[in-house]
Amino acid sequence: MDARNGRNFLSARYWSCYAFCNVLVLSVLCLILFKALRLQVWEHQVWLQRERAQMETTFQVPTYRGSIYDRQGRLLAYSVPQHSLYADCEMVENSAQLATRLAPILGEPKATLEKRLASGRKFVWLKRHLTDQQALAVEKLRARGLNLIQEYRRFYPHRQIAGHVVGFVGRDGTGLEGIEKSFDRVLRQSTTTFSQHRDGVRKYLWLNADPPPEIKENFGVTLTIDAYLQYLCESELEKCVRKYRAASGEVVVMDPDTFEILAMANWPSFDPNLEGKKNAEIWRNRSITDFFEPGSTFKVFLVSAALEEGSVREKDRVFCENGKCVLAGHMVNDVHPYGWLTIPEVIKYSSNIAAGKLALQLGGERYHRHIKGFGFGSRTGVELPGEARGLVRSWKKWRPIDLATTGFGQSIGVTALQLTAGIGCIANGGEWKQSRVVLGIVDSDSRPTEPLRTKPTRRTIQSKTAQQIRDMMQSVTQEGGTGVNAAPEGYSAAGKTGTAQMLDPATKRYASNKYTSLFTGFVPAEKPRLVISVVIHEPHGAIYGGVVAAPVFKNVAAKALPYLGVSPSPGRTGNGPKLKLVNAPKKESTKSPPAVENAASSKMPDVSGLSLQEALQRLAPLDAQVKLRGRGTVVSQSPEVGTPLKSKGTVELVLNDVRETGTR
Repeated sequence: MDARNGRNFLSARYWSCYAFCNVLVLSVLCLILFKALRLQVWEHQVWLQRERAQMETTFQVPTYRGSIYDRQGRLLAYSVPQHSLYADCEMVENSAQLATRLAPILGEPKATLEKRLASGRKFVWLKRHLTDQQALAVEKLRARGLNLIQEYRRFYPHRQIAGHVVGFVGRDGTGLEGIEKSFDRVLRQSTTTFSQHRDGVRKYLWLNADPPPEIKENFGVTLTIDAYLQYLCESELEKCVRKYRAASGEVVVMDPDTFEILAMANWPSFDPNLEGKKNAEIWRNRSITDFFEPGSTFKVFLVSAALEEGSVREKDRVFCENGKCVLAGHMVNDVHPYGWLTIPEVIKYSSNIAAGKLALQLGGERYHRHIKGFGFGSRTGVELPGEARGLVRSWKKWRPIDLATTGFGQSIGVTALQLTAGIGCIANGGEWKQSRVVLGIVDSDSRPTEPLRTKPTRRTIQSKTAQQIRDMMQSVTQEGGTGVNAAPEGYSAAGKTGTAQMLDPATKRYASNKYTSLFTGFVPAEKPRLVISVVIHEPHGAIYGGVVAAPVFKNVAAKALPYLGVSPSPGRTGNGPKLKLVNAPKKESTKSPPAVENAASSKMPDVSGLSLQEALQRLAPLDAQVKLRGRGTVVSQSPEVGTPLKSKGTVELVLNDVRETGTR
């Protein structure tokens, strides 16, 4: 019995051990399965990241700021790699000694460098954008704590050419003005992150067939500006401003078919490569930011509105009160006295009285609607920052005298670009379009990408009305018109002169000695290719737009049209014979077409009471030498009227010294 119990006891212990081992094995298997499940499922991403951290790494490749091109692909702005120097001040052993060694290399004061080096900071700029010679000299120092890194500096190869349009960037490469600012998100420098494999000794491995990524350029911008035309406009503008000692000036050249801006010149000029960019007076683009009273150039928009609304017809006549008239309780003067003038003659001879009467007859509501239709009082939509709306008050706030004076370009403010766009509507047959200075975005290989969107075109006036105004504007540059100095050799031209008094900020009244001289128009007249506006602020020695601004128009057009491949106008060989002047001021010299009256006469005509320009036109066919005394209108002449004149004879004209007022 005892033996049997013993065997049973051993058997029970065996099975207990067996069961325990089974449970233990199963538990271990469960733990292994649980661990495997945890590693493979729950912590999969954690271990995957650790694996990648051991086998892969990331690095950043910079994409430097994109370039800016003109319409012909000429570079106007691009980025150049340069070294910049910073210091880890915690590693600098002797700040005073190091500053002494660095000062002559960097061209910085020793005290300034020493203060920066002794700041104790981990990172402090010592100088950015070093020259190659400076960077090499710093490397030769082998000083602890000094580090060179590569940055990109903006460079403008044509210097001041289109400087106001292109703009500039700050030290950190951010666009601050011009195209650099408005397209900063497209052009700006950035970095691209790439992943790369490495082996056990951390050696980089390239598993793909593609080569390693390289530093590349970001997207660029192509402008509508033509660098040659821009240079031409800036050169002619500077000559004019210096000749007449003017305060400033603008020239805008536009394609009337597309409203693309081919040139936008401002004076004083601005070189974005130079320092001194904190002064807005230097880099402000006056062509879009500053508005002025357009003077008599605005008469073309008045007459187009009157013709479009049917308030007048082309053959109608307006009585100009012989130079003085009271309109809405205020005296309005013409520079020269006129009687009855047809509508084309109102434009040709630039009568303020006629313009005031036409504006009152048209009415404020209809006139204001057409002013807005030509784009005045609104931004043109050009892709440049800081564009002004101009000044166009609600017609409900106009007094009768405001309506009358707006007819000849007072009580209203426009920018040079707005004026050019308005004339572009007339030149292309009556369609207003968004002004453009950017053709499109290009990639790093200068290939165009998606074009920019523009505002829809709208019709401002009928094509018939536009053609009537074009013919009237052409007469301005012909015999007897106020803009004979604007016609380029071999080409027909259409335009309008303007001479507007400027407001005195102190007195809030028109200054007696400050004027804005203007000429705006298009060439050739029969098939417009260019619209050109010239604005000269505060000229001295001469004030009239036909004398100051018109020659700039002529010089720009005479060189721009052949460059663009525009053939001379049929039958155009120039403006006619030149009249020789003896002891005459250069500012009054002019090319005049043959006069209609007395064309075949050899007797002294009556020129008393005429302006100098009109007198010279009447004397032009006589081939006489003219001596001048004074300025203004002719008060006496020698020889007397009817006296026979010999070829190359001398004529003496005495002019009054009274300054004539009004806009012209």
